[in-house]
Amino acid sequence: MKKYSLIFRWVLLIFPVILSSCSSSKYVRREFTYTKSVDTHSKKITFQTKKLYHTGHIYADNQFDGARLNDFKQLNDSTYQALIEPENSPINPSPWYAFKVWSERPDTINLQLKYRHAKHRYDPKISSDRKHWKTISGYTYNVDSTAITFKLPINKEAQWVAAQPIINSADTKTWLDSLTGNPLVSPVKIVGKSVLGKPIYMVKIGTGETKNKKIIVLLSRQHPPEVTGFMALQAFVKQLIKPDSLTKAFYQNYEVWLFPLLNPDGVDLGHWRHNANGIDLNRDWAFYRQPEIDAVTKFIVDESKKYHVQPVLGIDFHSTFKDVYYIFDQSFQSKLPGFCEVWTTGIDRIMLPFKTKKSPYGMTQPISKNWFYKQFKAEAMTYEVGDDTPQNIIEQKARTAAVTMMDLLLKY
Repeated sequence: MKKYSLIFRWVLLIFPVILSSCSSSKYVRREFTYTKSVDTHSKKITFQTKKLYHTGHIYADNQFDGARLNDFKQLNDSTYQALIEPENSPINPSPWYAFKVWSERPDTINLQLKYRHAKHRYDPKISSDRKHWKTISGYTYNVDSTAITFKLPINKEAQWVAAQPIINSADTKTWLDSLTGNPLVSPVKIVGKSVLGKPIYMVKIGTGETKNKKIIVLLSRQHPPEVTGFMALQAFVKQLIKPDSLTKAFYQNYEVWLFPLLNPDGVDLGHWRHNANGIDLNRDWAFYRQPEIDAVTKFIVDESKKYHVQPVLGIDFHSTFKDVYYIFDQSFQSKLPGFCEVWTTGIDRIMLPFKTKKSPYGMTQPISKNWFYKQFKAEAMTYEVGDDTPQNIIEQKARTAAVTMMDLLLKY
């Protein structure tokens, strides 16, 4: 009898430990394998030379965060060439460029943008204050589309020429700080550092304690040139912090974790695609070899464990040639089964006649969308915005998406 008593006491002692181990296993950050594996070990990049270029009476400058200009020279009496090269290759064809240009006297020049390792993608935009931008559509291509040429009136006042409006890491931090005046938004947190030591910021949006809330995670700027996706994120967040009856009801059960800039080095260095280690960050969501993804995923898992919560939805804002929603196909049963299918259908219904392509696909690559499902069984979507989608449509659709998401989640 004494023998059985000892066994019973041993079970009483060890059983809570076993239960604790089982319950906490969901809060362990795991590694994953995919059929389309990607090598995310660091690769060498080429840093552009930061300098003031001066040829004839024309000046060009890339000495600011977000710039990309690899050379600037005069081709003939009226034509000047800006050479644009990537940080390394092979690389996605997203030839980002951004520089200032001015003249000692008023003039109109032919400005050629010459790309290496890519064809032309982004319509050039000009600005005198980096706030208001005008798109230049009247340009000519060379034979293989690796260069375009357009007329540019210039004078002593510098103007910016860029692939998209320039929004660097300092601009992003300024925007993030502006949100914290809203009572729904927490103080800014630093969850880690980039390769070059730049902070990775986040804020929480909600009311009351994090504990027992369902978590929505928002990500942006893994790929530096994808500015229209970031603009959508801004409009989406603006709607999420609007003080009304919908947000009041929503934040009783939900909390939003916002990571607006995952690749600050790439953004400030004017990269086409990669971080300062030459890696596409949206292919590192399996082994976390890059410090940016390592920090963000660790924070999400650790914070989930700390408050006994889990993400139920992850949304990663990107840009591509046309608006697309990348969602899961019907074979994946998440914590919110079919949510993104229903949600995006609702957005399109309101946004008619502007309709967004919906692209379901399987679990083949180590991207953020797939990580949310594999790590938490969360629903997830890659929210892609077209390079040339008009600003008013970006904002209208993002606001509609936020309202539709909150309303639908309250019914799930």
